[in-house]
Amino acid sequence: MADFFHEELVYILISLFVFAIVVFVTTRPFMSKKARIAIPIAALLLGGLLLLHYNWRMHHIKEVAKAFYEGKNILCLDKTNKFGSVLINKGEWKLEHGEFSHPEFPRTYNIRQCVVE
Repeated sequence: MADFFHEELVYILISLFVFAIVVFVTTRPFMSKKARIAIPIAALLLGGLLLLHYNWRMHHIKEVAKAFYEGKNILCLDKTNKFGSVLINKGEWKLEHGEFSHPEFPRTYNIRQCVVE
């Protein structure tokens, strides 16, 4: 459960903001009583989208990790070089706690920002 909150914190905050707007607008005195049906619909929709995004993200992470252990090339986003990405292969690279590290590179690359080549 902690992993869910760690991965989706930004999206949870955005969803809460959108939900607060829905509640604020639908509970105004000039709104029809039937407009309040939007509150549970918005809650279900936003919750469902959060779960869908989390499952997609976890599937992506597992797919990249599996490809790395199979020896496939991985491309990771790197805004510090002119190419915009770095190529990772199984050689001296290590995958620890969701980050790719190499003894010769000064920084690590998060698995969430990587794709299978």
